[in-house]
Amino acid sequence: MNYLAFDIEDFIMDDFFQKWVKTPDEQTEAFWRQWLLEHPEKKAVVAQASKFIQKIDFNEKWTATERSEIWHNIAINLENEAIENTNTNIKPLKNYWNWLAVACSLVMITAVSLYFYRFRTQEVTTSFGEIKQITLNDGSVVTLNANSSIVYKNGMYANSNREVWVEGDVIFEVSKQVDNGNKLPFIVHAENLNVEVLGTIFSVSNRRHEKNIVLQEGSVKVTDEKDVANTVLLRPNESVSQSKTALVKQEVDALYATAWKNKVMLFKQKSLVEMAKMMKDLYNIDMVIDNPALKNETFTGSFPTDSVDIFFVKLQKLYPVQITKNGNSIHLK
Repeated sequence: MNYLAFDIEDFIMDDFFQKWVKTPDEQTEAFWRQWLLEHPEKKAVVAQASKFIQKIDFNEKWTATERSEIWHNIAINLENEAIENTNTNIKPLKNYWNWLAVACSLVMITAVSLYFYRFRTQEVTTSFGEIKQITLNDGSVVTLNANSSIVYKNGMYANSNREVWVEGDVIFEVSKQVDNGNKLPFIVHAENLNVEVLGTIFSVSNRRHEKNIVLQEGSVKVTDEKDVANTVLLRPNESVSQSKTALVKQEVDALYATAWKNKVMLFKQKSLVEMAKMMKDLYNIDMVIDNPALKNETFTGSFPTDSVDIFFVKLQKLYPVQITKNGNSIHLK
């Protein structure tokens, strides 16, 4: 066997190599140890192929869709093999073993492909002023506010680990899942904060290294992965925030944190300084407060997510402010 010409995929598919990785004996150990000494340039490829084989578990629970895909591919290829051999003199028994070899190879190839598919991540993003809703493979519904993102694994099915990574503002309606009587957690990562839930509705805001989690329904556990003792349990209409290190819990009205999902921005005594940050984050508008007195003022009210101009109209009615627009900047004087 000319192993020198092998790439990662070739090593993964080779029986003798698989045996050495999975169940090494004196023969395989002696051969591969000597071969690597003679060909040190192949060490990196061999190491990657070995690591991959060690991670594949062909006894794991494939989903019905995945199993169907495996056997569908096998059936098609076996049928093609049969057509190719129709006019040959291959003996039935030998032909059977040829078919079996094809089937085994296809199981391996498809399993390898599905392994990579499962652990490949997907990212969904929104642009300024855009709200987007997606449904994950486990049935959980995710709504992203403007200028936000979520990263998740393709293979995040109901019976697997459910983890996502977010930036910006995201609302989750988590599907409750049970495996062998045990509730499966759903974990949201917002930088160093981990939010663990079992089935609930909540929002996560992760902007400017400031995190805020608001619970609407169910229960969640928020943990700082840098200090696991820094953990907070939330009940409905409670929030936890972190700007530096400590987690701060307080009672809130969850409606204000989730209203944007219905395309309405809702605020109660929100400082104009914070409103300026929000304008930049969601709409890429530089709201410049030129009048120092306005920095101590607040805004209570609402406006449609797609009509930000209404906010400035309402602001002029609330305060004696002069508003001027210059490109992407809006000045308050």
